[in-house]
Amino acid sequence: GAEELALLEQLLGLPKGSKYGVQGERKVPVLQTSNGPGLTGLTTIAAHLVKQAKKDQLLGSTAEEKAVVQQWLEYRVTRVDGGSSKEDTRIILK
Repeated sequence: GAEELALLEQLLGLPKGSKYGVQGERKVPVLQTSNGPGLTGLTTIAAHLVKQAKKDQLLGSTAEEKAVVQQWLEYRVTRVDGGSSKEDTRIILK
């Protein structure tokens, strides 16, 4: 979660320094923003970083592309994170 978001931030060319954390036993990622409440959830934070980097095209250009991107992000959170072991995750991704 938080490590992946820090890597995404780096790949998008954003300056380092965002404060990531986790909450709850499922370790849901949290980003503390400088202007307002923190953002919670991998999908929400990933979309925020993409928009902050002004690379909205990564989220899709058409309604269909946007839906497909959202679908894969949800799949990542519900299926990949839902695996009980690294072996489960490997099988799901395969």
